Amino acid sequence: MPAPQSSRRSATIAELTDALTAALNGVPRAHRTLVITAGPGTGKSHILRELLDALPTQSALRLGGAVCTVRRAEADDLSWRRPYAVAAALLGRDMYAPVPDDLADDLYTCVDDMCALGPVVLAVDDAHHADAASLELFTRLTGAARDLPLVLILTRRQLPAREQLTRLLSLPDVREWYVPPMSKAELISLAAGTLHATPGAGVGAVLERSGGNPMHALSLLRSLRQTGGLHVIDGVATVDPDGVAGVHAGIKEAIGSHLALLDPAARELTQKLAVWGGPATLAEIAALDGSSPVGLVGAAQTSIDAGVVGTGPGDTLHFTHDLYADVTYERLAPALRTVLHQAVADHPGAGRRTQVVAHHTVAAGTDADRSAAAVAAAQRELGHVPAMTVELLDTLPADVTASKNLRAMHLNLATALTRTGQFTRAAQVAEEGLAHATTVEEITDLHQVLLFAVITKGDTVRARELIDQTLALPLDEETITELTDLRRYVGIMEGAEPVPRQPFFDVAHAHSRPLSGVVAESLRRMMLGDLHESLRLILIASRRDADEGARGEHSASDADIWVPLIEQYAHGAGPAADLLRSVAGLRVNRGTDWMIAYHEFIQGGIELDLGRVTDAAASFDAGLERVATADMGWTSLAVGGRIHAAILTGEFADAATRIEEWNARGLPDQLGIPMIDATAVQLLEATRKLRPAATAAMKVWDRAHTHGAYMWMPEFGLECARIGLRAGDEALLHRLVDDLDSQPYPQSDWAASDVDLINAIAATALSGADPMTVVAAARSTAEAHDAVGFQVGRVRALEEAACAAAAAGDKALARGIAHETLVLTQGMGAVTISERLCSRLRPHGLRLTPSATRERPQTGWDALTRTERAIAELVGDGCNGPEIAERLHISTRTVQTHVSHALTKLGLRTRVELAAFVAGR
Repeated sequence: MPAPQSSRRSATIAELTDALTAALNGVPRAHRTLVITAGPGTGKSHILRELLDALPTQSALRLGGAVCTVRRAEADDLSWRRPYAVAAALLGRDMYAPVPDDLADDLYTCVDDMCALGPVVLAVDDAHHADAASLELFTRLTGAARDLPLVLILTRRQLPAREQLTRLLSLPDVREWYVPPMSKAELISLAAGTLHATPGAGVGAVLERSGGNPMHALSLLRSLRQTGGLHVIDGVATVDPDGVAGVHAGIKEAIGSHLALLDPAARELTQKLAVWGGPATLAEIAALDGSSPVGLVGAAQTSIDAGVVGTGPGDTLHFTHDLYADVTYERLAPALRTVLHQAVADHPGAGRRTQVVAHHTVAAGTDADRSAAAVAAAQRELGHVPAMTVELLDTLPADVTASKNLRAMHLNLATALTRTGQFTRAAQVAEEGLAHATTVEEITDLHQVLLFAVITKGDTVRARELIDQTLALPLDEETITELTDLRRYVGIMEGAEPVPRQPFFDVAHAHSRPLSGVVAESLRRMMLGDLHESLRLILIASRRDADEGARGEHSASDADIWVPLIEQYAHGAGPAADLLRSVAGLRVNRGTDWMIAYHEFIQGGIELDLGRVTDAAASFDAGLERVATADMGWTSLAVGGRIHAAILTGEFADAATRIEEWNARGLPDQLGIPMIDATAVQLLEATRKLRPAATAAMKVWDRAHTHGAYMWMPEFGLECARIGLRAGDEALLHRLVDDLDSQPYPQSDWAASDVDLINAIAATALSGADPMTVVAAARSTAEAHDAVGFQVGRVRALEEAACAAAAAGDKALARGIAHETLVLTQGMGAVTISERLCSRLRPHGLRLTPSATRERPQTGWDALTRTERAIAELVGDGCNGPEIAERLHISTRTVQTHVSHALTKLGLRTRVELAAFVAGR
């Protein structure tokens, strides 16, 4: 049986209160972004006020005396036309025109600094009116709230639909509540408070016509009072029977009747205010037709007395509810709207805000060329706010987009969409533009955006189709070469076909080849294991990219993504970390912030190799969070790395969920490396399903070898050798030895040592070789890995040494190596390797447990990882999040994650306390 209406609304408010309290108290898995959704006039703002009014009491009671910083802002119809208007108002920051290119980061830093002092609640009322730039910032903060004492509360209507809100709502950290209608008892209470009288005969019948909508109910009561249909005698309110029959069932009709009772002067004032679109002073309204502000005082007072208009900061007038603005605007004759919109566009105060001028000029619709010119001017100011550019161009009618002054609309819109991560729609817009393009330059530019969009989202089939269609046209040799190279790059990225054995071009000409070709050839050689030549080529591409950037050309190359990754395979994690810091430092100068996520992924891989499993997970999560609302398809290596980290730390359920989610997405394996399937093999072994693990390992190995992923095979081969040995799968071991013997290029030192160890393991299992040969090979492998900072490889090798020594009967040696290994794995947090080693030694009579070694404590200073300790010390030196991020060449988001972990381990609440703790040391 459904809950009675009298409890549904109060239950919703109680749920919201509990959720807010849980979020502020840092309850695990509590949602940090709360969204209140309901139709117009349903009391969202009232519920928000109730929640915020209760916060000081809750803070003092439940947060150990820490007082929350509470900020509230309300979006209006004008807000969405002003970049960062809502965010700036929320954070008390001044607005500038044009918008600085770093304003988003400044606002983000402002929130980060506020959270350093204690809990923060940011509340935005009517978020459906907020500007896209602010909504984009709130989306970033939604992810950050997991590691900050931050709660976001938004209220919104379902309509108008906003793309940025839809993307925010899709995030897992967001919870949405739908506000149910008021019950009869609640409506009676509302009426009593409004009328200052006890509702009597007929009032209940009127309230029932509202459908439980409080705004509708109030409008009905006000209309009846103004028309004399409602009487208050001796503290009791009654309604004439005729009045009950005449009330409107629709909320807009009821509000329309209420507004119709205003005198002509008051109606005219509200009409101007509705077209203006937000709070305005009497002087601003009077300036629209050159009248005197004094002459509007009476009309303003009438509107205020009727409850339609209220007063605000700066002597402004505003509608008491946006429904009054909506109905007033809708009932205004189109011809009158045109006149008023043009008057606002021509208003001296509007000239400083080109976006507002553009909106009113387009809404006036009197001159397509004038509208196009206004939009073009606004676009120039929106260069650093692509989300706003998208919404501006989305509102344009056909006659404006066809204007000679705005022929590049499709190109501008498609470009802005790519910058906001909406690659699917960017491709659609670019294709629409190609159908209307008239110049070679425009066609070329649209084609580049289209290819960038489809390639970035991983739609390689469509990318090849586009390239092939273009290659079928009569083209010059330079264009043919560039498109051919791009097709090769797409093929390498997709990995659907085996890696070609023949070079794409003579590498002696790399300095003059298109960048996409140089990157493609570098990746081809990386896959085949020719790592030194691969690194040389990718560095050429990176330097050329820098030279083009210095000439003012926009970077479209992804060379800087691959530089540290190739270095990692060639020379190890330590040198790769140094190189990553260098290329990350170039990011801002080259205008390639879209690479941030990929650099986070590479940082995660480096941290994982270095044995900093927790830090690796933080970097992977930061990158994956950044692409969560984008249509980016090339994430398999990062997702695989994150799953590997989860397996190492024993989070098997999380690993299984991530594997399942990835497989459901149907995205390509980056470079054809079967990374996700490899982690599925690791998970089978970790859950002691050895025979299925060996069967799956054979399939993954076969795919990798057939494809030509030779640089990756030694690392995965050691995993396969261990599984084959444990499962007694001789076929798998034979296959490993045969395939590794046919590698086309010499391996790097650490990878060659892996091959030697795999051969030694196979020899003991297949031909009864002395297990001590495994011990020797494993020790050599461990030393090679340690030399390049590959600590996970080191402990894998030591695990094999300990097990081989035990099999040879040398228990003392086995125990010593096992102890060394367990110390390392405990320091890493790699509990899965610790437990596996102990399990493998048990049949040989060695009963060790992971707890027999010195574990890293769970709390206190010694519990902090190396990165957490470094960040804590920088906090102690007075550095804020962005300053720490710049010093360590990581993102502010990753810094927040590490700070959150440090605070938890130290039992602290704020960064101020952390700084004091560090200073006390």
